[in-house]
Amino acid sequence: MMTNIQEREVRAFLQKKKLSIVVLNEIYDHFVVQISELMRDGMFFQEAFLKTKLDWQYELEMVKADVFSFKKIARIEKKVLQDRFRNITLYAIIATVAAFILDLVNFDLLLFAVLTLGGITFCLLLYNFIFKTMCLREYICLQFHPLIIRNQLLAVILFGVSYAVNQNPYFWEPSANHVFMIFTLTIQIQLLYFRTKKINILLS
Repeated sequence: MMTNIQEREVRAFLQKKKLSIVVLNEIYDHFVVQISELMRDGMFFQEAFLKTKLDWQYELEMVKADVFSFKKIARIEKKVLQDRFRNITLYAIIATVAAFILDLVNFDLLLFAVLTLGGITFCLLLYNFIFKTMCLREYICLQFHPLIIRNQLLAVILFGVSYAVNQNPYFWEPSANHVFMIFTLTIQIQLLYFRTKKINILLS
C-alpha cells in the first residue's frame, strides 16, 4: 500500500513532464496501480517506482510537438494532440466545402458566413482575455500555431499551382479569398474554444 508521501512523489515526477491535466491524471492512476501491484509482490517502493518509470519511458520521452513547433512534450501527449489537430483540420475542411457550395449558390451568403465566423472569433478572443484564460503572449503564439502555419503554406502552394495553370495574376478572386478565410477562421475558432476549456492546444 502506497503512502501519501509516495503518491506525491509519483505525481511530482509526472508533473515535470508537463502533461495536460487529463493525461496526467490518467497516467498517474496507471502508475499507482502498477507500483501498488509490484509492492504487493514484495518490491520496495523505490524499486517498483523505477521499474514503472522504465516501463513508461518510451511514452513519457520528450519529443518535438510538431514539425512546425520547437516545443517538446511527452510522446503520449503528442499522440493526443495529433488526434485533436486531425479533428480540427477535418472540421475546417468540411466548413470550407460548405463555403464553396455557398459561393456557387450565392456570394452574399458566403460573405455573411465569413462575417459570422469573424464575429465568433472576436467573441472567443474577448472571452479569453476577459476571463484571463489567454494572455497576450499566447495570442501571439496562436498566430504562429502549427495548424495556422500549415494553412499559410497551403495558401502559397495553391497560389503557385493556380497561377501556373491559369497564368492570370488576378485569378485570386474575392470568392476564393473568402473560402480560404472560412478555413482559417474555422481553425482559429476551434483553437480558441479549446483554450476556453483549458484543453491543451500547444499554446502554453
